Amino acid sequence: MNLRAKSISTEQLMNLKAIFAVLALAAGIPASATTLYTNNFESNTNGFSGAGSLTGSQGYKTIGFGDQMLRNDTAGNPAGASILNLNFGDAVSDATLTFSFAAIDSWNGNGSVYGPDFFNILVDGKKLFSESFDYESSPNKSAKLTNLSYGKQLGFSYWPDQAYTMTLNLGDFSAGAHTIAFFASGDIWQAGDDESWAIDNVTLTGDHPVPATDVPEPVSGALLLAGLGAMALASRRG
Repeated sequence: MNLRAKSISTEQLMNLKAIFAVLALAAGIPASATTLYTNNFESNTNGFSGAGSLTGSQGYKTIGFGDQMLRNDTAGNPAGASILNLNFGDAVSDATLTFSFAAIDSWNGNGSVYGPDFFNILVDGKKLFSESFDYESSPNKSAKLTNLSYGKQLGFSYWPDQAYTMTLNLGDFSAGAHTIAFFASGDIWQAGDDESWAIDNVTLTGDHPVPATDVPEPVSGALLLAGLGAMALASRRG
C-alpha cells in the first residue's frame, strides 16, 4: 500500500470549495448561526427596559432557574411590559427565542370569575404569543411549551405555581432596531402578590446571511468534472 501524502493543487481546492458550497445551499444548511442575545439575569437586566426587576428565584431555582430572574408584578390591562431592545447590524433569518417562564401564584385561566389571565409577547408590536394559564386546571400543552413544574408551591405567595420552557420561532428580522415585549393582560388581572410572572435564561439565536466574499466564485459543470477527474487520476497513480 502506498501511503505517500498527495498534494492538492489550488485549482482542485477551489473546486472542492465550490462543491461544498453548492451542497450546503442545496441542503439548506444555515450559513452562520449565532447567538444574538442571552441573559440569565444573575447580575443585570441589560437590553431590557420598562417594567420588571431582578428578584430571587426562590423555589424556581430547583427546576432550572438561576439565583435571580426578571419578575414583573405590575397591574393594568394590559399590564406594564418588560421590553427587550435589539439592534442588528445585518439582517437575521430563522430567529428563535428560548426562555424559562414562571407563572407565579394564582393565574386563573380564561374562564374563571377571577380571569382571564394571559401572558403575551409582541415582536415589533405584532402578537407572537398569547395564552392563558390556570393554576387550578392542568398544565398548558403545545409544541412551544415544555412543562417544568405544575401545582407545586415554589415560593412567593401560598398558591401553587407553574413553570415552562418556551421556544418560539420569530422568523426574519431586517437590519436595525427591534423590540420584544413581554406582558400580562386580563380584565381582572390582579398582579402584585396575587399573581405575577418572571422569565430567566433568555436566549435569542438566528442566522446571518453569508457575506459575498465567503462564497466561492461559480464554476462551470465541465470545470467541476475536470477537477474531480484530476483528483481521481492522482489517487489511482498513488
